[in-house]
Amino acid sequence: MIIMLACLIFINTIFFACSIEDPSIEELDLERIHLSEMQPFNAYFTEPEPYTRANRQADLFYAMDNGDTMKVSICEFENATLAKDFFHKLDGIAEKIEHLIGGDRKRFFRWGRRVFIFSYQFSISQNSSALDSLLSFTKRFPAADTSSSSSLCNFSLKNTRPDEDLSMQQKHFLGVEASFNMHVRRYRDSDFSWACACSSGKVSEKDWEIFITEWQNNIYGYDSTTLLSRLSNGTVVAVYGDLDKERMQKVFMEFTALVK
Repeated sequence: MIIMLACLIFINTIFFACSIEDPSIEELDLERIHLSEMQPFNAYFTEPEPYTRANRQADLFYAMDNGDTMKVSICEFENATLAKDFFHKLDGIAEKIEHLIGGDRKRFFRWGRRVFIFSYQFSISQNSSALDSLLSFTKRFPAADTSSSSSLCNFSLKNTRPDEDLSMQQKHFLGVEASFNMHVRRYRDSDFSWACACSSGKVSEKDWEIFITEWQNNIYGYDSTTLLSRLSNGTVVAVYGDLDKERMQKVFMEFTALVK
C-alpha cells in the first residue's frame, strides 16, 4: 500500500511539474500512468485513427476487477481548439454518455488538447465510483492551451460571441487546399459581417508560397474583400468579409498586432 501511494505521489508530481509546458504524451512514461490504483498491463504509442485527425495517439490497457479490460485511447491534438472541433463535430459524441460501438461501450472526454476514449464491456452509471476514476484520470494530464486561439478568443469587437463564433478550418481555407489549420472568428454589427483568422501554428515559407499561389490563381484570388499575410513569426493571418477598404485595413492592422 505504501509503495502504491508513493507511486501515485510520484506520478502526480511529474504531471504537476509539467503542467505549465503541457508536454506531449510522447514525453510521458506510459507504463507509469495509473487508472485509479491500476497500472497498465500494456501501453504503447500508435498511429492516430484517421477519423480523429489527431497528431498522436497512445493506447493503454487496464485489467478491471470484473475480469473485463479497459482500453484508453489518448488522442492528442496540436491545441485545445482542434480537440474541441473533433469532439463536437463527430456525431453522437457527448461527455459522460455511453455508446455501444462494435459490442464495446465507449465514453468520450475532452480535457485541454486531448480527447480520451474509454472502451469497455460493462456499464458505468453516472453516479458510480468508476466514472469518478475516469474523470480523475483525464485531469492528471496538463491542459494548458498556449496556442494562438487563446489570443483569438480575447480579440473582442462589438456584437460578438467568443465561445460560439470560434471555429476551425482544416485542409481548405478561402476556397483552396491548405496544408495548415486556421482558427476562424466571425464578427458582425448592424451593417456588416466579417471574419478574422489565424493559423494554429507556424507556417513554413514553402507551405505559404504554395497556398498563396493557389489562392491567387483561384477565382477568389486578389479579392478586395480579403486581406491575407504571413507574419514574420510564421503565423498566417486573414481578414475577409463585407467591410469597406478603410475599415478592412483598420481591422487587419489591429488583428495582426494581436497575434504577433
